[in-house]
Amino acid sequence: MPMQGLLDAEGAVFHPEDIKAIAAAFDTALERLKVTDRKSAMAHLVAKTVIQIAKGGERDPERVSEKVIRLLRG
Repeated sequence: MPMQGLLDAEGAVFHPEDIKAIAAAFDTALERLKVTDRKSAMAHLVAKTVIQIAKGGERDPERVSEKVIRLLRG
């Protein structure tokens, strides 16, 4: 599912600059987690986690991606 579709499904509303930051965090997290299939369940989980963190107020792509990685790696 494309990021915008997931944002809509999650009921998340962000400014355009926030969406760019969220997309950058998503890309960084995928790369660091070595997820290459953007249609995989893991990519979907990464996207949902990025959105949840962003909904909590964090917008810095580096901090968001680091939080995602910590959460998913346990």
